[in-house]
Amino acid sequence: MFKIFVILYFFIVTFGSADESVMQKLSPQETLKVLETLKDKAIVFGDGESEIHTFIDPYCELSQRYLSFIFAQQERMFKKYKFYFYLYELPGKNSSQVIEQILSLELKDVALKSVMLQHQQLCETGEGDSQEAINSINAAAQTIGVFKRPYIIINGKVK
Repeated sequence: MFKIFVILYFFIVTFGSADESVMQKLSPQETLKVLETLKDKAIVFGDGESEIHTFIDPYCELSQRYLSFIFAQQERMFKKYKFYFYLYELPGKNSSQVIEQILSLELKDVALKSVMLQHQQLCETGEGDSQEAINSINAAAQTIGVFKRPYIIINGKVK
């Protein structure tokens, strides 16, 4: 059942909008240039050749399912792809505090998995400066035109 949902979700995301200009604000090349400036703000998983950049909200159910799908096949996925996750609040999800907490921690990847896959609340806040990362991600998302979560970009193209 879950596999059917994932396939259906990716079908809807890929083919759901007939207006490409709404789906992607910048050209793929311009999008890649913006993403290049953000890589150091991302939470990274995998070491494959192909890069997948994704804007997610920790409290967004679709973002959580997307992450679950990736981790369910992590051995294969992480060999083939390098995933860059950017935490970007979805309006109405009230996730700004947890985003700030995750980005302030040293082990951001562990915190992200705890919140999104195990639905745990974080008790600690790190000593890192998360506000700079949040501001950079927000500015880049607005420039790119991120309007949904997960917002998946492969080779500069929105999927």
